Amino acid sequence: MKVQIKLLISVVLLVTLFATFTEAKYTKGHLKTSSSWAYLDKFCFGNHGQGHFTFSGKSSSPNIGLYIYDDVQGSWNSVYKSSKTCDEKTNISLPINPQPTFDGEKYTYPVNDFMRPHYWYLVAANCQDDDGINLEYTISWINAGGLWKAEFSYDDQGLEAMYLVYFWFFLLLGAYSCYSAWVLMSTKSFHPIVKLLTISIILEFLSVFILLIHYGAYSHDGVGAKGLQGFGELLDLGAQLTFILLLILIAKGWAISRVTIDEKKIILGVMGILSALYLIMFIWYKAGQDKASTVYMYDTVPGIILLVVRSLAMVWFMWCGYNTYMEENHPAKRKFYTYFGIAFVIWFLALPFICIVASAVDSWIRQKVVLAFYVTFNFLALAGLSILLSPSRASDYFTISGRVDTAGSVPYESI
Repeated sequence: MKVQIKLLISVVLLVTLFATFTEAKYTKGHLKTSSSWAYLDKFCFGNHGQGHFTFSGKSSSPNIGLYIYDDVQGSWNSVYKSSKTCDEKTNISLPINPQPTFDGEKYTYPVNDFMRPHYWYLVAANCQDDDGINLEYTISWINAGGLWKAEFSYDDQGLEAMYLVYFWFFLLLGAYSCYSAWVLMSTKSFHPIVKLLTISIILEFLSVFILLIHYGAYSHDGVGAKGLQGFGELLDLGAQLTFILLLILIAKGWAISRVTIDEKKIILGVMGILSALYLIMFIWYKAGQDKASTVYMYDTVPGIILLVVRSLAMVWFMWCGYNTYMEENHPAKRKFYTYFGIAFVIWFLALPFICIVASAVDSWIRQKVVLAFYVTFNFLALAGLSILLSPSRASDYFTISGRVDTAGSVPYESI
């Protein structure tokens, strides 16, 4: 236990250290391009007070200018990735007065959105000559509100609070899971099924914890820890894959109806393919992410492919559960398979259903809606299975003893 506590403290210190040494990626940079019109940054202002942005830049070109667009019809959507000339694009922009001098001086511009939240897009352009753009710039966006809102674009507001709440939920669930594991280990009953569940909970807890650090840092400096954010999302994918493997093994009847793993090589092979697909889609999304776009992961091609893969995993889970149910004669176990199957088919369906519903809501709240329901369903699924596999309840359906029998052989096939 002392070793585990020291390890946790080391992880916390290491993560905090990484969070401290992060730099802005999109609010501070050096843009050098042959294009005469180039995107710099975007931000979503809320409609509950006046926000503002501060710009400072240095450029040797005397003809460079700063231009801004909003998300109303005929503004940003009519110029971004369009065939319009540089002059045609800048003529559509909203006025910025005064224009910055691009000598390093800071300029602050107020933004008022009272009807609804709006995305605002900042662009640098040089329409007077063919020298392109060479610009060092710093941009600071401030929304109306205090610490929990000011640094956040409206589409990200509330995520820090959400991850803070679920940090405590998963911390309690993780503590309960570790306690259950300790009880089972003390009786030599720490079956691999319980190990997989414990791993899933720990991975999900670490994911939430790391994302909380990112958004916590972001609330103070407007930058956060982008590397940690990606790592936290990867941990979540790992937790999902581990949990899917666990569900498939239970649906196969392992430790309930049989002591061997039916079609073990097929299961491991399919899970390997699923893991590779998840990783490829994640890298594809991150590498091809358009910073000027307002779509979130499940609005993109790799995100949609992930939803399809998740749906196929659900079909596999249902097929395994149905076959095991038909082979089982014990009434209590058949009842378990019925409730277990229904509950976790709902878990599989939750994310695609949420994404379908979210497609009908406004873009500035879409990601928050999906993430809130996604994390909630994951917590409920892990908590429900933790209760089912608790030391006091597991014996109702599971034979999870890890003891070696009198012949010296292990009663359960390992993964």
